[in-house]
Amino acid sequence: MPAIKTSAARILAGLAVSAFFVPAVTLAATLVVNNEEPLSISTSPGFTYIVTGPDGNLSVPTEGFLFCANVYSGDQPAPTAVTVVPQHGDWRLPAAQDVATVAYSAGTLRVNRSNQTSLMCHGVGAQGEILSPLTEGLLRNGYESRAAEQFPRMINWAPIAGFDWGAPDWSLVPTDPCNPSPDQPAQVDEDVTCAAVSGARNGVGGATRSPIMWTGTDGLSFFYIVRVDARYGPQNEANSGPQFPIDAGYQPDGVTGAMLRVVEGYDRGVVGVGGGYLGDNGQWCRLLTLPSTLDGNVCVGAPTFDLTGPLNQSIALDVTTTLYTSFYMAFVRPIVGPPPALNEPAVAVSILLEPAVSAEGGDKFKGDDVVFGFLPSSTGFSWMSGQ
Repeated sequence: MPAIKTSAARILAGLAVSAFFVPAVTLAATLVVNNEEPLSISTSPGFTYIVTGPDGNLSVPTEGFLFCANVYSGDQPAPTAVTVVPQHGDWRLPAAQDVATVAYSAGTLRVNRSNQTSLMCHGVGAQGEILSPLTEGLLRNGYESRAAEQFPRMINWAPIAGFDWGAPDWSLVPTDPCNPSPDQPAQVDEDVTCAAVSGARNGVGGATRSPIMWTGTDGLSFFYIVRVDARYGPQNEANSGPQFPIDAGYQPDGVTGAMLRVVEGYDRGVVGVGGGYLGDNGQWCRLLTLPSTLDGNVCVGAPTFDLTGPLNQSIALDVTTTLYTSFYMAFVRPIVGPPPALNEPAVAVSILLEPAVSAEGGDKFKGDDVVFGFLPSSTGFSWMSGQ
């Protein structure tokens, strides 16, 4: 088992919130954002809060990854003076504002407990493990293998009799996470909103579900593809086939729609500095179908956009335009440093729903809200191959 890389969620705070914090703690603690499942805080040194003049810096080392964004409908809310800056080794991850409250009590450091904020974060364990696939939690007995424990947490699906999560046949797993059917039923009915990012590969007969992103490289660039699915409102059997979201900056009005954000993180390198794998400047594009091969031509002929850091892309769903979207996002980033180990991810993509809709029961299944990508020869995290 590889050594666990410690992440840090740095919360840069002004004087207005300085009264909420205590000095560094050494007991076991957890970090919770918007009542999501907690990330374990490293028992040593715990977390620290340092005041320098008018500013404060709360540093929270955690065992895992944290993906954050500001997600909101209508007009942009006035940002607070507090910013969350997730970090993980060499990785670069999106920063976000709008931290309204922070408090520490009984071993839990809570950020925005009331959800009255535009900040949304998803936490994932250090080995890609999903802490709970459901917003209300799911009790497990703890005796299953990591693979049998984690694979069903990644997919909102009730498998057919005889399906073995210890050795899953991915060709049988649904490729559309937001559109269950009688012959491919979901574990949880997501009747408010559904949001999912998932791995998909071009296999025999078309796209095949994958627990990790499809990746490729020509030695100069790194390519990776993720599938995005989202739905507003109850499941509608008429939903079928990939379709792009509505663009032009449209933002729904809360009760008649939902805003989502797709954010990305990657093992970042800087030319001439050393360390880190991928550069900031690249491209991404939207695709309605998976390409037959994954190479430098993946975005040719497709709507293509520049990357200057982590992606932070909005998606709007609205009853007057579209209730459903399903498409692929392909990324091309330059290789600027040495690659990560085979069982360490190089990239990750997460989808986040605005907190107001989430509080109403939106996106109940959290297991497919984050997907990782590895080197093309990798089988993923150690537990994915039974190690």
